[in-house]
Amino acid sequence: MRQLSRIAYLFTLLFASASLLLAQQSDYAIKRNFDTTYKSIFNRVEAANSIGALDSMKSEMDSLELRNLPHADFLDKALYPDTFVDRIRSLRTLHSLTYEKVYLIQTQGLKVEELETKIIYLTGKLDTLTTQRDRLLVELQEAKKTNTQYREIIRRLQANLQAKDRLIFALVDSIFLPYGKDSAQISDLHREAIGRKLEKANVLTRVEEIAGENAAFLSVTQLQPKDYGSVIDQYQQFSNRWKGLREKITAAVLAGSKYGTGAISGPSGKAKPGAPAPPPETPGARVDSLLLLWESRLQTMIWDGITKEFTTKGITVDPFHDGPSFASSIRNYMNTLKASGQDASTFVNDVWKARIDKEWREALVKPGVLGSAEYAALDREVSQLTRPAIDVKFIVYSVIVILLALAVWWFFIRKPKNVAPAAKKP
Repeated sequence: MRQLSRIAYLFTLLFASASLLLAQQSDYAIKRNFDTTYKSIFNRVEAANSIGALDSMKSEMDSLELRNLPHADFLDKALYPDTFVDRIRSLRTLHSLTYEKVYLIQTQGLKVEELETKIIYLTGKLDTLTTQRDRLLVELQEAKKTNTQYREIIRRLQANLQAKDRLIFALVDSIFLPYGKDSAQISDLHREAIGRKLEKANVLTRVEEIAGENAAFLSVTQLQPKDYGSVIDQYQQFSNRWKGLREKITAAVLAGSKYGTGAISGPSGKAKPGAPAPPPETPGARVDSLLLLWESRLQTMIWDGITKEFTTKGITVDPFHDGPSFASSIRNYMNTLKASGQDASTFVNDVWKARIDKEWREALVKPGVLGSAEYAALDREVSQLTRPAIDVKFIVYSVIVILLALAVWWFFIRKPKNVAPAAKKP
């Protein structure tokens, strides 16, 4: 009986050893097959020179990921310090980079180096303008000696900001245009490539900085009424460009971050540096808030400035903060003047014609402020306040015409009629 127990124990031990050996061989096979397939795909992607070849390799990558997903925990330990997710991500990132390079060469005749050079040039120009802006802000604080000097620095600072506005969107266009104008037709791989370029050029952060600089410009300068026309144009152009690009930029940044948070690992497992940092959680939200701040400050400065034109002359009108409330306030004041029979000359001549129409009209006619049609209607109504009931010039011209007509009529009435000659007698 004891002999049988020993035999059973021996068989159990042999079975356990065989199972352990088979498990070790199975784990080894899983790691070996993964490494072999990974290295094969990696090397072929690096050497690929056609879109077709890269498309077929994408299917192989998908198959490699799905086949080994159940063994992810084991591979995380076996591939240390890499993980299963790191390897798959690096493979997809390499595929996307190679796809972009091959695509640009085959379809656009454009080398990646040429595109990179243009992006570097534009970012360099932006950095130069930022340095100039910082210097101008220092000069602005010191320019208290003469109004002429102060005005010149404001002009240069505004030109600097306008140049940065143009450059940042030129940079965005340079990144998007090689992949086609129709964003709906851009493939996921191209969108990922665009996202990486946007991240590398730090585009989203630069847009945020420029929007913030424009908002800050309004708080550190004292603008004159005629300055606001160009400032409004600058805001509206920037806002319209951002609204047109926001969805495209956001989609590209999110796509670029999908496989861009890790380094690219070669067949040896050694990480290649240079992967972009992850994007913000809500791309573009900061730009949106800065645009709201920019617009709010601009509108406040415009309507506060116009309010002072009335209070300076001792005229009290209903408070206003935008185009509709301004139009309503002016019409209410005109109705009050008409009802009371007060003298409207100060309001019409000293405030409206001398200040509002002469200094603020360029800003008020902008669509985002009051609008040209509404301004023209208000201007007509204001002008009629001091217009006499009878137009003297019209009466004078009418009298002159009547007198001329009477003179002509009198001339023809007084003209003697021709008398026929008498017949000669025989």
